[in-house]
Amino acid sequence: MLKTILQRLASWLAAKTVPAGLCGNQWTGSDFVDSLKRSRNPTPNELMAELKATAWTCATINAAVCASFPPRLYVATAARQPAPKCQTKSISRQGERRLRTAPHLGAYTKAARRIEEVSDHPLLTLLEQVNPIHNAFDLWELTTLYQEVHGSAYWCVERDGLGVPTEIWILPAQNVTAERERGSRNIVDYYEYRSGASRQRFDPGQIIHFRYPNPRDPYRSGMSPLQASFEQVSLAGEYTALRQARMQNRAIPDAIISGDDSLGEEERDRLEAQWNQKFRRGGAGRVVIGDQGLRVQLLNQSMGDLAALADMKATKEDIANAFHVPLSMLTTNTNLANIQAAEHQHMSKAIAPRLQRRDEKLNEQLIPLYDPSRRLFLASEDPVPINRELSAKEKELDLKYGVVTINEDRMERGLEPVPWGWVPWLPKIWVPADQKATGQAETAEEQDR
Repeated sequence: MLKTILQRLASWLAAKTVPAGLCGNQWTGSDFVDSLKRSRNPTPNELMAELKATAWTCATINAAVCASFPPRLYVATAARQPAPKCQTKSISRQGERRLRTAPHLGAYTKAARRIEEVSDHPLLTLLEQVNPIHNAFDLWELTTLYQEVHGSAYWCVERDGLGVPTEIWILPAQNVTAERERGSRNIVDYYEYRSGASRQRFDPGQIIHFRYPNPRDPYRSGMSPLQASFEQVSLAGEYTALRQARMQNRAIPDAIISGDDSLGEEERDRLEAQWNQKFRRGGAGRVVIGDQGLRVQLLNQSMGDLAALADMKATKEDIANAFHVPLSMLTTNTNLANIQAAEHQHMSKAIAPRLQRRDEKLNEQLIPLYDPSRRLFLASEDPVPINRELSAKEKELDLKYGVVTINEDRMERGLEPVPWGWVPWLPKIWVPADQKATGQAETAEEQDR
């Protein structure tokens, strides 16, 4: 057992290598964002600058929802394994079934006879007291938010003299790059953190790198939803800036006042000042009587263009699709049924894969620092809303046909057990299973006597 644990720990700590053909740049296509080849791929700082409006809303929605489902620590006990030394508590039948049927947890649960939730452990303390600045919610939210913007998030794990993690510091992703030395066979030789003119290198063993899949560079960087929709985000920003400029200084007058005769410069300035004083700032609708022959020509200006507004709606939808956020979550023109359907879609198609990707990375790189035997594992709660009607019907059938006892159902609800609820109740006659049936059969038997 000890030999196996040491071998697993050594293999995890060993540098990961790749075939020689994968050591170079994996993308030889265009570096331009648009097909007209006018705008190059955005830099990390440019991505951060475009985090506003619809992009900010979508990114923060995903980050906040993922942070509201923090992972829980579990321990699996197989046959002939001793009981866990940490403090544990039992989990519900549905919870255990969910853990056992999750494909990405099969390596931890397939041989387990018992699965329990860990209630007290140094890892839980670390995740609650992340560092002097951030709490647990900050950590989970920033981790997802950086991935939504840059495609990657970086944890710097500080350890004590025994190698036990003591603090977690999340590094600003726009300042971090994964680097490989020339001719190296390692995936990553070091992570470089830039702050102004200074440079700092981190060993790969110090960094936990969370990333979204990037087909252009599947080994060192991630591709974010913001990067995938950068054209649409930039278009929305430019349209907003243009509309604001027109509101502040449109450079087109609302009216032109001209006289029959040529007006001198002083007369023009006097008429302009008088006209603005009378009609600006709520003076619209007043009456003016000219003391000389003046002609007023009104210029009708449209404050909005229907085609532009339609384009903006399509752009907003493209941005929301890139972040996997249903459009009905970004508008008030909806109803309860649409909101519930959107929530189910968002949880199943956006949040659940993000949580699974996060849990697998933690089980791969963080858990071995505490438990090389692979008995401990982290898993987040299922974010998909449960159909309450189907769940209630399933519980009713389980009770009716003796699948569970009344006390099992009560304990799952947090209620105290009752003396008569430890055995299943049979259908139709509705008596405890360990009692003799009464009724017509018993009456007939007495009659025979």
